[in-house]
Amino acid sequence: MTVQYVPLPLFTDADYSYSIALEGEAFIFRAYYNERATQWFFDLNFEDGTPLILGVGLVPSYIIGLDYVLTPITGYIWLEPIGTINTEKYKEFPFELSEYYKCFYIYDDGE
Repeated sequence: MTVQYVPLPLFTDADYSYSIALEGEAFIFRAYYNERATQWFFDLNFEDGTPLILGVGLVPSYIIGLDYVLTPITGYIWLEPIGTINTEKYKEFPFELSEYYKCFYIYDDGE
């Protein structure tokens, strides 16, 4: 049993997306800021645009997606604070998310 960490880059744009391979499958990860909700959300689509996860909040130190059946992937999204952050920097400075957090897709590769 080996736990794998796949970095999911964070950017300062209010809405961005990029292609990424997770557990051997090609996906499009999209992160976007919703001003009304004052929160970051993400979508995870298959390479052809078919949705797997839509509109889930990016919340620090919370296992995101483990409680869903997300075939063909088995892991979860994790937004990790950098260092010892005592405040909710993702709310205080929403467009500086990459300065205060690192985002990962974490899964067990079964080996």
